[in-house]
Amino acid sequence: MVLDDKVEKAVAGDEEALTDALRLAAPDVRASLMGKIGPHWRSMLEPDDVLQVTFLEAFLRIRDFKPSGPGSFVAWLRRIAENNLRDAIRGL
Repeated sequence: MVLDDKVEKAVAGDEEALTDALRLAAPDVRASLMGKIGPHWRSMLEPDDVLQVTFLEAFLRIRDFKPSGPGSFVAWLRRIAENNLRDAIRGL
């Protein structure tokens, strides 16, 4: 799978591969966030704001990521995004 190949290279330090992997994973992560932002918060919080922080964290922590099969990278990003969403809501 293309994403898995990009992730493997990203973990090894290839920043371009990480950029590509994030671009491929973004629609799935964005969709997971859409369902978690309640109506009260939608006027103050955009999924893309949370994605931006999530992708920054991914760049900083990619070497700590341990692939465990197909889908593990997207699952990892979703967990980071959910934590960032909780933090953003607390901040509001």
